[in-house]
Amino acid sequence: MSIDVKTLWGRSGNRCAFCKIELTPIGSKSTLGEMAHIVAKSPKGPRGQSNLTSEQRDECSNLILLCPTHHTLIDSNPEEWKVEKLKQIKAEHENWVSSQLENGRIYINKIDNSTFLKVREEEWIKFVGNHVWSIVSLTPLNISNDSLNPLNPDLLKSIHTLKLPQFYGYTSISDNINQFNTRPNEYGVINEELRHIEQYKFGHKIQVFRNSHCEFMICLEGVASSANTLSTRVLTYEDIALSFTTQINGLINIWTKHLELNDMLLTTLITNTTNTNLYSGKKTWNGYELGFTVTSQVLKYNKNINRCETLESVQESVIKRFVNYFGLNIDRVFGEDGKFNQPSKLY
Repeated sequence: MSIDVKTLWGRSGNRCAFCKIELTPIGSKSTLGEMAHIVAKSPKGPRGQSNLTSEQRDECSNLILLCPTHHTLIDSNPEEWKVEKLKQIKAEHENWVSSQLENGRIYINKIDNSTFLKVREEEWIKFVGNHVWSIVSLTPLNISNDSLNPLNPDLLKSIHTLKLPQFYGYTSISDNINQFNTRPNEYGVINEELRHIEQYKFGHKIQVFRNSHCEFMICLEGVASSANTLSTRVLTYEDIALSFTTQINGLINIWTKHLELNDMLLTTLITNTTNTNLYSGKKTWNGYELGFTVTSQVLKYNKNINRCETLESVQESVIKRFVNYFGLNIDRVFGEDGKFNQPSKLY
C-alpha cells in the first residue's frame, strides 16, 4: 500500500469527510471507503482541468476519503463541489479527526495490506526460480479472511473465460484457460498450467483468494530466449505489453463482476530482469533499437486504482512505467487502431 493511501486513511480517521460514517466497521468483510480525486484523474473528469501531473493527481493532497453516496454527490455536480471547497472540507475533517482522537472519541481500524503483500511477493520469487515471469495482482486495501466464496459458479465461469496472450511464433498452448486445471487449494481457487515450463518455457498460474486478493502470473522465459541475439537477454516490448494488457484485463473483469470493493492495490512485476534489455520493435540503420540493460533483479510497479478508472488508463500507466524502466519512452501505448504504439529513446 502506498504512503499516500496510508496517509489519507490515517488523517481521515476511517470516516467519510462529509457524513463521518465509519468506512470499515469492525466485523465487515469489505470497506465502504472510496478515495475520491479532488482534481479528477483524467482531464475530462470532474474538476479535471488542472496543471497537476498524472502522478500528482494520485497524491494524498489531491484525495479525499468519502462514502459511496458522497463520492457520487461531488462527481455528479462538479460546479457546486469545486476544488477549493473540497480542499476546505478535507482540511476541516482532518482537524475534526485530530480533535476526536485527542479526546478518545473515535477508534481507527487499521487499513493495511503490506504484511500480506510481502508474503505474496516472497512466494512469487520462490516460485519463479530463475525464469522471467510477468505477475499482476489486485489486493484489497483491507485484508479480511473469507470475504469471498472462491468456488462460486459464476466466479469459476469468469476464470474459465480468461485469455492467455498469444506471443509471436508460439502456438503450443491455446489462448483459452483450460477449466480442467482449476481446483480448490489452501488459499481459495487456482488454475495453473506448468507442464510446458521446461520444454517451451511457457505457463501460467491464476489464483483467487478467499480474502478477495487475486493474481495472474505468466512465464515470459520463452520469449526472452527467442529474442536472445545479443550477449544480454532481450525482451520484446510488444510481448510485455500483450502480457500486461491480458493479465490486467482478466483481473479487472473478475474484480468488477465479483468483488464488492471500490478500491484495490494493483501490483505488477517482471522477475529475473538482471542483465535484460528491451527491444522497442523499431529497426534502425544499424540494426535494432534497444533500451538500456536493467541491473535490478525484479522490476515492480504499484498503483492504487478504483472503479472509476478505465481499463485502458490502467493498462497505459503500467506499460509506460515498465517501458521507462528499460530506458525508453512512449507518449501513448494504444494507437487509434487499438494496436500498440512503439516506444523509442528520448533523442
